[in-house]
Amino acid sequence: MIDPSNPDYKNTPISSKRSHFNYTLSDPNLKPCVTIITPFYNLGSIFHETAQSVLQQSLQQWEWLIINDGSTNAESLSILKEYRNCDPRIKVIDHEINKGLSAARNTGFKLAQTSYILPLDGDDLLEPTTAEKWFWFLESYPEYAFVNGYSTGFGAQEYMWEKGFHCGDVVLNENVLTYASLYRKDVHHEVGGYDETIRGGLEDWEFWLRCANAGYWGNTIPEYLFWYRRRPIQNDRWTNWDGGPRQKAFHKMLRQRYPRLWQGHFPQIQKKWHMPLEEISNELTCKNYLFKKKPRLLMIVPWLTMGGADKFNLNLVEQLTKRGWEVTITTTLENNDPWLYEFARYTPDIFILHHFLRLTDYPRFLQYLIKSRQPDVVLISNSELGYLLLPYLRSFCPEPAYIDFCHSEKEEWKKGGYPRLSVGYQEQLDLTIVTSKHLKNWMLQRGAKAERIEICYINVNPELWAPDPDNRAKVRKELGIAEETPVILYAGRLCLEKQPKVFAQVMNQLKKHRLDFLALVAGDGEDRPWLENYLRRHFLNQQIRILGSVLPERMRELMLASDIFFLPSKWEGIALTIYEAMASGLAVVGADVGGQRELVTEGCGVLLPTGDEKTEAQQYTEVLTQLLKDHTRRKGMGQKARLRICEHFRLEFMGDRMVALFEKACSLHKTQPRPAISPGLGLMCATQAIEYIRLYKVADWLWLEQKKKREGGPPLPVMPFKIRVYTQLTRLAGPFYQRGKQRGWRWMMVPLKNFIKKRFLEA
Repeated sequence: MIDPSNPDYKNTPISSKRSHFNYTLSDPNLKPCVTIITPFYNLGSIFHETAQSVLQQSLQQWEWLIINDGSTNAESLSILKEYRNCDPRIKVIDHEINKGLSAARNTGFKLAQTSYILPLDGDDLLEPTTAEKWFWFLESYPEYAFVNGYSTGFGAQEYMWEKGFHCGDVVLNENVLTYASLYRKDVHHEVGGYDETIRGGLEDWEFWLRCANAGYWGNTIPEYLFWYRRRPIQNDRWTNWDGGPRQKAFHKMLRQRYPRLWQGHFPQIQKKWHMPLEEISNELTCKNYLFKKKPRLLMIVPWLTMGGADKFNLNLVEQLTKRGWEVTITTTLENNDPWLYEFARYTPDIFILHHFLRLTDYPRFLQYLIKSRQPDVVLISNSELGYLLLPYLRSFCPEPAYIDFCHSEKEEWKKGGYPRLSVGYQEQLDLTIVTSKHLKNWMLQRGAKAERIEICYINVNPELWAPDPDNRAKVRKELGIAEETPVILYAGRLCLEKQPKVFAQVMNQLKKHRLDFLALVAGDGEDRPWLENYLRRHFLNQQIRILGSVLPERMRELMLASDIFFLPSKWEGIALTIYEAMASGLAVVGADVGGQRELVTEGCGVLLPTGDEKTEAQQYTEVLTQLLKDHTRRKGMGQKARLRICEHFRLEFMGDRMVALFEKACSLHKTQPRPAISPGLGLMCATQAIEYIRLYKVADWLWLEQKKKREGGPPLPVMPFKIRVYTQLTRLAGPFYQRGKQRGWRWMMVPLKNFIKKRFLEA
């Protein structure tokens, strides 16, 4: 998948640089779920690229109708011959004469065996998961007739295109839609298909407006799923698409055909909201059983964003794919998932569930995914819904081993966070993996069984995270930092967990001590506005730079440019950033929380106990003051830290350990299986899980609305003078009134209250 922040237009879906997954149908007798239609007219060898993108679709339960629209040249006929008998799912249908693009597509629609049609021209490309995500979107949202995704233009022109069905009536003035979408076949039939008289291009624009005129519309999955090949001269074939008089005349014709769309009758279709205790569908209209050659892992995670847990997931996927595993990833929380493209470097099989599914369809899609991919292991990491759906998944998909990975306890969140959920669901898990001895002991104290908990430190690659004087000088020059200036790096999500308020107070104290230093803040989060405001109020912008969320490569550069890593966390497992800082040769100053003392030993860094903000700030200030003044000490501390990483916490050790634990989980699953769950109970658990998440989201929305009103709502109206006086009197007299009632003075209190009310409100 292309990264919009750093697009590589040569790295198309068929590029050898792409990650791969064995998408091969294991049961050739399965009926198709989607029909792909490709008009073919005198196409050259470029058609093989389109074919490759079809053949490598993650949804393999397709039929492909290639409509030979009267091709005449020998090369084209030879290419078609290659596909006539190569795969029973591929059929070549011949037009005796050239009838045009509209007629070719209409032929495909008429002959399609399925209810879902995907037009694809013979020189364009699809991302591997496109058909599967589009299919499931229309399954989940019956109110929509079509679905598409974002597009990438490549070839003669290169661009990213984020317009689609979600733009609504913008299409009245400009054809912002690409033809490549998934259609409901019956909608195409009802509106009469494409207008075969239009042979100069823009026939898809006319078709979309005809559908809109009949009340049908679609939506867009916010992922770059379609690659549109651009020619040097695009209108050499499509005369209607000249950007001039012919295109204006075509637009005028559309207004004349469908005037009501310009009169406020453009369809406004809203996504269906799930209702209380809505029945969970368990119907799988598509099976898509894929042939399996390698071991497979399905990961259920909350999101793909910046954070230590997410970086561990990324490292784990990298380590597993190096060892021959195939990995599927699903996310269960709504997020913009900025690290999606990082994960896509190692696997194409990634599903951001909220992009294409209603919440009520999460359970059956996960069931479908397990049956389709046949993973050896299902791994839950920091996904609350993943835990809640365990009984459902085990009841309908008992084959894989189910494990979880826990990073740290959080007493302030749900009495322990994910480790508490792990303890509660331990009887549904074949194995639990934790990041530290500390966390294992925490779970044992709360009733977990020791024999089903194993420790795996998350570790780091010391070759990647290594001191580099040349790059250090380069990054410092880029940032405008003098070589003699000590740099403090504070990296992590700007939230309560990482205590940005303590960080800010410490930096303010260091400034007051007139110490020479610069602090870099690499991270983002809900406390960023507070931190920026604090820096302005205390004139700290010269000493502190907030860099926002950064990619892993940039974080490595920042480590190289720094001298001290400072992380005053409120709670942690063992922070991945501390592993990285130690490997980079930085002196570490952090909190003695979680299992961090298992990594940061004496001489490698300084860990301080937690307390109130003022005490912590004072203690951290003292330690950092000493290190800023003592270059030799902080350098020696960094060298010892790196040596400890190289000897005990290398990333490949984690990869080996995780594979061994997966094998143990699979063995336990076979030899000491967990109690079976009946399908009825599993389905009820899924229903309750979705209802819990629904209510949680509603409560969260209400809380945010109340917060908006408190912080940004209109000011309260000024009360009349008498009401203000009455309010103040009752506020002052309230405690006296309550004490009087408690002591039996009601005979005096009630008349007094009535007097105040009558005097100030009724007068």
